[in-house]
Amino acid sequence: MAHDLQELQQQLKSEKNLKGETSRQFKTIEKNSEAHRNLLASMQTISARINDLEQQIKNIESAKITSESNSQSIQFQPPFATVNTESIWNTAFECKLIEPADFQRWDNFLTQHQQASGYHQSIWFQLIEKTFDHTTKILIAEDAQGNILGGLPLTFFSSKLFGKFAISIPYVNYGGVVSNYFNVAQDLLNTAKAIRNDNDLSHIEVRTMQAGLTENALDKKVSMVLALPTSDEELDKHLGAKVRAQYKKAETYTPTVKFGKLELLDDFYRVFARNMRDLGTPVYSKKWFANILNADKIKSTLIVVYMGNKPVSTGFLVGHHNMLEIPWASTIQSANVKNANMWMYRQILSYAIKEGYSYFDFGRSTLGAGTYKFKKQWGAIAYPHYWYYLLPEGENKPELNPDNPKYKLVIFLWKLIPIWVTKIIGPQIIKHIP
Repeated sequence: MAHDLQELQQQLKSEKNLKGETSRQFKTIEKNSEAHRNLLASMQTISARINDLEQQIKNIESAKITSESNSQSIQFQPPFATVNTESIWNTAFECKLIEPADFQRWDNFLTQHQQASGYHQSIWFQLIEKTFDHTTKILIAEDAQGNILGGLPLTFFSSKLFGKFAISIPYVNYGGVVSNYFNVAQDLLNTAKAIRNDNDLSHIEVRTMQAGLTENALDKKVSMVLALPTSDEELDKHLGAKVRAQYKKAETYTPTVKFGKLELLDDFYRVFARNMRDLGTPVYSKKWFANILNADKIKSTLIVVYMGNKPVSTGFLVGHHNMLEIPWASTIQSANVKNANMWMYRQILSYAIKEGYSYFDFGRSTLGAGTYKFKKQWGAIAYPHYWYYLLPEGENKPELNPDNPKYKLVIFLWKLIPIWVTKIIGPQIIKHIP
């Protein structure tokens, strides 16, 4: 392809030179003469050849871009639970709920699905119940022999303030259906509608990466994922001078970094709780993070950046298969001007490469928001989420998020509360906001 392109470009250059020489001859001949008419015919022939060559070059260049794009798509396969829309299960199956006592079947099924997120594993449902007291059940589809074809985890909520509803999966970045068959995935959502009615739920929210499952999808959220090189040197070249200048600015303040687990939890939580208060958001309990760190089946790590021996920037890292993710991160506002956040992310990327991960997930963002732009500058690619709302006829989507205008006053007032108070009352509120 490259050789053909080079030859065509050379031919085009020659034809354009010939056209220029031919054009100059018009100055030396009489208009409307036979020579003038012959010269016009020659110009038309040359122009036609030029147009043909330009079209051939355009076609090859377009094919080259498509080929490169397809190659990147094949190489870039983060573990997202999606299914080919043309993949159909052609024999009978039925959908039913299974209780926690039967979750081992589900975990065994997940071992065959490397694209399922780590959050689909039953250990996360155990931690959610242990921390927040919400029960999870899994809606599975199975064939006539009892083999699981797919499933949809559902965590049930009930409170006087927010009512009764279910989420797949709350508090984390990924959830939704896992299956190899599109019709099975669709039927699981259809069955979930009956579960909503039977349990008198206001709605069921299914957070997935799969498009086209049913109506009422919200697609404002994206995951920002960076394909990692194999060395720090390659990463620096990829990041470019502008990003390098930003994180190197922090080195003026001699930052230090620690990676660890429970021994760093107090420093992590000190920064996290302060940042959540400053954002006007209720904070999770420290127990939530301790429970995750104590879970042997979850590969979790804390990072804490210090300036002047004080923790200023922190992140909670979770690894699954070939991807490292940062579901929670915080930097105190006074350290932002020192680019502590940029420096921390650079340390995380080095850590991810050293640990052998292929991808780094910067976490979920609203498309076009400030956090989206921050992550995009690192070269991360946006992958859309599709959140489905299974609602009674005529009902509107719920808005249990900070973007809802009716929460503006509450957010403003929350920022005025002392941090120690938010650590007490925040967990009691946030447990009902998934």
